[in-house]
Amino acid sequence: MEEKIKMIKRVGLISVIIGGIVMLLSLFFKDKAITAGIGLGCMIGLIGFNMIVQWGYRVEGEKSHRSAYFNYMMRLLFYACMFVICYLLGANLVAVLVGFICHKIAVFLYSYKS
Repeated sequence: MEEKIKMIKRVGLISVIIGGIVMLLSLFFKDKAITAGIGLGCMIGLIGFNMIVQWGYRVEGEKSHRSAYFNYMMRLLFYACMFVICYLLGANLVAVLVGFICHKIAVFLYSYKS
């Protein structure tokens, strides 16, 4: 259990650092929708990552295939809903995707470093 918390904190920290740097770089565009979109995308990625970690510690033997499929579909539905909400709020969708990718880079760096 302690490993899970440690991993979530490290990935979150790396994700916030990368997202923060990219958000600072986005200030050159002078568009609040881009900066907000990057922050929202990073947050969406962190929530999705937490969903994956929580599922990984609940999985049981024979039910794992069914549980994995359900969890995957719920995560995709969550991502779709969040992207639609971001669009309706006026965030730049490309920026949301960039923020989401910032989180994925953070996960890659954590797994590469560990």
